[in-house]
Amino acid sequence: MSSLRFYDVTLDAAGNIRSRRTHDAATLRPAAVEIFRDLFERHGEGFRVPLPVEGLEHIELALSRSGTTALATFWVGGAPVTTSALLPGISPEDDREVLELLQSLVVHFFGDSPVEPGFDLLSLSDLSDRPLLVTVPLPLPPPHGLDMGMIADAETCLAAAFFLSVLGGDGP
Repeated sequence: MSSLRFYDVTLDAAGNIRSRRTHDAATLRPAAVEIFRDLFERHGEGFRVPLPVEGLEHIELALSRSGTTALATFWVGGAPVTTSALLPGISPEDDREVLELLQSLVVHFFGDSPVEPGFDLLSLSDLSDRPLLVTVPLPLPPPHGLDMGMIADAETCLAAAFFLSVLGGDGP
């Protein structure tokens, strides 16, 4: 698999950075990244499907592409668990548009929550690195027994597959 370095930032509802990581796609399991590349090829620009992995079918991925960027939400038991923007940095206009969409989704998902989102994604200077995965865990408590680390791993593989597909790169 091609070496592609990308950044990964997770925010809380107040806009604080909960984690910041750097990934190299070449260090990820090729089969895991290929699962998401296959979903893009089979389902196109927008879809919501269960993960095609034995034992993980209860997790759904909703993905919508907007120009060179994408917005992804992982769902479990009919409830959204995380939502993310995938920003390859090809087009500043596309990056801005998907950050605005992510902001709208976060406000919507936090609408019935006692927690009010206290940030503006477009003004966060810590989000300038590209390619970038920006994730916001959603306010509902995750379903009992859900391993959020597994969701984070899926987001990482999703981002690698997406960035490799839009920025170019060899398959696994």
